[in-house]
Amino acid sequence: MDETHGAAEQTQSASSLPKNYTFFGSYDHSLDPKGRIIIPTAYRKPLGEVFTISITRDGEGIALYPDPVFDELLAELYRLNQRKPAVQKYQAYLAKMSYRGMEADGQGRLLLPLKLRQMVLGDARDVEISGALDHIRIVDRKTADDEDLFFREHREALLDEIGNKFLVNERLTDFDTMLQDETIDAVHLVTP
Repeated sequence: MDETHGAAEQTQSASSLPKNYTFFGSYDHSLDPKGRIIIPTAYRKPLGEVFTISITRDGEGIALYPDPVFDELLAELYRLNQRKPAVQKYQAYLAKMSYRGMEADGQGRLLLPLKLRQMVLGDARDVEISGALDHIRIVDRKTADDEDLFFREHREALLDEIGNKFLVNERLTDFDTMLQDETIDAVHLVTP
């Protein structure tokens, strides 16, 4: 397993994706007058010298995808029923908002394409650049703050929904109780 230091790492994966790119962390940034961001140092090597700028899968943010990740996203879209109008519209919009062959300059600055910037960020100058596991996500500061608040307010319900999906029957919320339980030999902690 190859690891980079900081907020990102690359590991071999058994899936069809050649590499599993994992980006972590969150950075506050302001767009410069030309509409550029500075890609955080920890993200640069795993992102690669040439990458794709697009929308996030939900269309709510700007995404910087390592090319192998974007290629896998395209492969997933091509496997969908191409006759469905919703699939056609999503694919057309994704293609319209995607820019392949993008590169940062020697200082890590990246000009965000004007149309993409206008559609996703509007007039916002203050942004959050954050890891989103297989890509880098850029949203305006207000959206990021609203998402953080939503998660804090709904954390328990979200974790219950995830636990229910994976048939987790018992959820321990007290650390001392967990330590006393002799049936537990491994723990995954989820903290706020």
